[in-house]
Amino acid sequence: MGAILCCVKGDNKQIEYMTTVQAAEQWNISDRRVRVLCGEGKIPGAVKEGKSYKIPASASKPVDGREKKPVLPVAVRWLKWENDVVGLIDRTNAVTFTQPEYNEVVALYTRVRTVKEEGCPVIGSPDNPKWTPEQFTEFLSERVVSRDRRDIEKILFRCGLSHYDVLRIAEITRGIHPKDLLWVAHRREETLDAVVTDVFDSVFHQKIDLVGDSVDTPEGYNIKRYGVYNGQYGIYKQRINPLTTDVESEVAVFLLAQKLGVPCCPAYRIDKDTVFSAFLYDFSKEYVVHFRRLFDGTRSDNEYKNLVSVRPQYADDIARMIMLDFITRQDDRHLSNIAIKMRGGTESFYPLYDNGRSLFYEDTEETVSQAVANPIAYSTTFGYAGTYYDYVREIAEERGGLKGLLNTDITRDEIAVILTEAGFKGYRFTGALGWIQKTLEIIKALM
Repeated sequence: MGAILCCVKGDNKQIEYMTTVQAAEQWNISDRRVRVLCGEGKIPGAVKEGKSYKIPASASKPVDGREKKPVLPVAVRWLKWENDVVGLIDRTNAVTFTQPEYNEVVALYTRVRTVKEEGCPVIGSPDNPKWTPEQFTEFLSERVVSRDRRDIEKILFRCGLSHYDVLRIAEITRGIHPKDLLWVAHRREETLDAVVTDVFDSVFHQKIDLVGDSVDTPEGYNIKRYGVYNGQYGIYKQRINPLTTDVESEVAVFLLAQKLGVPCCPAYRIDKDTVFSAFLYDFSKEYVVHFRRLFDGTRSDNEYKNLVSVRPQYADDIARMIMLDFITRQDDRHLSNIAIKMRGGTESFYPLYDNGRSLFYEDTEETVSQAVANPIAYSTTFGYAGTYYDYVREIAEERGGLKGLLNTDITRDEIAVILTEAGFKGYRFTGALGWIQKTLEIIKALM
């Protein structure tokens, strides 16, 4: 900054001064602006000597009355975490966050990271914690019932709607979802307890009764409702189409994952058409965030590389997931079907869930036969490009083998027991058994 001028008072105490040029450099304003502030008496202790000013070196930059304070939008709705306002929603559906770093989950949604992790770029900016109307709609679309549900017309009827509309559905359901405590309040004084549907009330407050269907269910091939089974909270999935085997597949993948050593959310057969998929987190203390929220902008075609780049600490978990999905012919693993669990300041890879669309859940006998004859050619895709087999091979090449990731010591008879327990029959039993055997042999060859 240059030399500091000094002046000696009679009590022998020195006061250090700086010039207007030095103050301008320190405060990042012009020299002329500093002189104007001195002339207006807005810098305490500044004294004029001739045509120049001396300013105490300890002086702080005066507040500039000309600087406009950010004007918050006139809120017509409020984005809340439980009962605390974290954002204001204006008439255009733009969102201005008042607490963008309220907690780890909100920070991820607002693209703000409180800590820059090694190898992970900071995305977004605390200086611009906003969502455009399009971003808000995207947020809501991940929380409300999907237009692809086979029972969507019934759900729209229950909502009083004649056509699919994300914003109208969210207005009715308030964007409530059991994965976190974010929701939309129509009045600032509204509380979650007063607004939440009975089914979500039973989940969030951990009552042990089973409440009926919800209009706000994730997409799938089933009618879904939230509830309790054997003391665990989760989702009851009752299949719509008797020709699909997603109920059986959900249970089979869980049992197989246990045998292979891959963390997986429990799935229990309730009856011939219903499965219960359990949640493995404490709603009062933990939150689940989908991997979709960890990315900003476009991703590469290589989804495996995308996942590892954003969370390198979970490389082993991601590899196991891809290997299990190859073995079970998973057909629905996307960024909203992979998650991390957050508790306080820590996070972990959340066990695999929503595994029903696997093991020939809706394939014909001819397709099953062709797939089992050539598993590499019939391996399902993952991400924008590439099959699960492609990624399994890439992981093996990258690591110099797959040893230590899975327990592949499983016999044909053990696989048959798993499929029987899950409810597989006929050509789907034979096909699933053959597929699992052959894909395990492929993996063993890459060990």
